[in-house]
Formats: sequence, C-alpha cells, structure tokens
Amino acid sequence: MSKFAPHRGSLNKPRATNTTICQKCLKTGHFIYECKSTRPYVSRPSRTEMLENPKLLAKLKADGKPSVEVPEEFKKQSGTANRILEGKEKERE
Repeated sequence: MSKFAPHRGSLNKPRATNTTICQKCLKTGHFIYECKSTRPYVSRPSRTEMLENPKLLAKLKADGKPSVEVPEEFKKQSGTANRILEGKEKERE
C-alpha cells in the first residue's frame, strides 16, 4: 500500500459511556465534539466579592483568610474616586 493512499478510519473509536461528561454543556453521555447544546452560564463570584466576603474565599482556600487586605477606603461604596481625586489635588497645591 502506498503512503499516499487514503488511510482507513480507526475501527476502535472511543465510545462515550454514561459517566462521560461533556466539557461544553456539562451533561453526561457524549464528548464535546458530539455536543449540539450551548454552553450553560456558570455564575462565579468576582474577585472583589471574594476579598470582601471571607466565606467565599474559604471555598477556594484551605485557611479561609484573604491573601490581600482590602483598604478601608475601597470598602466604602460611595465617594472613593472623589476622595482619591481630592487627595491628588491637595498634593499638587
């Protein structure tokens, strides 16, 4: 047989079992290249939420303590940008 001749398809293709999980739709029974579903939305906490709420970090880290302390000026929701700008204006004077 010539090396340029078309190859036959493999007869022992892997078959998906009931425990095979698709990486696209996260359902069982098929591989990702056989998937006809769309990706589901998976909600995850943002980095700010994880820093402010140690319980969310505890799920990700063994000790449950945040690796970085958030300064008090950034914990307040209103006026953070205004305070920073006022401080920079005072430095310029």
